[in-house]
Amino acid sequence: MARIKVTIRDNNRIPEVIADLRKMNQKKAKVGYQAGSELEMIAAVHEFGARIKVTDKMRGYLASQGLHLRAETTHIVIPERSFLRTGADKHEKEVQAKANELIADVIAGHISTETFFEMLALELRGKIQEHARDLDDPVNHPFTVERKGSSNPLVDNGGLIGGMEVEVD
Repeated sequence: MARIKVTIRDNNRIPEVIADLRKMNQKKAKVGYQAGSELEMIAAVHEFGARIKVTDKMRGYLASQGLHLRAETTHIVIPERSFLRTGADKHEKEVQAKANELIADVIAGHISTETFFEMLALELRGKIQEHARDLDDPVNHPFTVERKGSSNPLVDNGGLIGGMEVEVD
């Protein structure tokens, strides 16, 4: 009986895929604002609302700008206008669908795990920015509308929405 010699060459990427998936478990992507920045503070005020104590200096400044507060007004209330949480929640399924599409590219070795997370974070940032531009409730105070020339609560000069950052750890 003749013997047949068979050589098997294995060019699979299983070890690399396992390593990539392990890396993915250690990574995360963030969308938001630099900690301690002015934009982070402004975003937090809009995201959660604020109750600001009226000082004599503030009362005088607002009066000089044409807004005369009643004597009994002790606080200015800025209502919650959640755009980060609600924007992320509203588009969670779309971003998950994008992740499901891109994971095949990671497994095939076409994109890195870093690129995977960056692409997802950029997708989410775009969706949150779109949500923020479309947000119209609660409305701005008439004094604010007059000063900025717009009734969109989160759009003034574009700095808040445009300043949203993406970071991959």
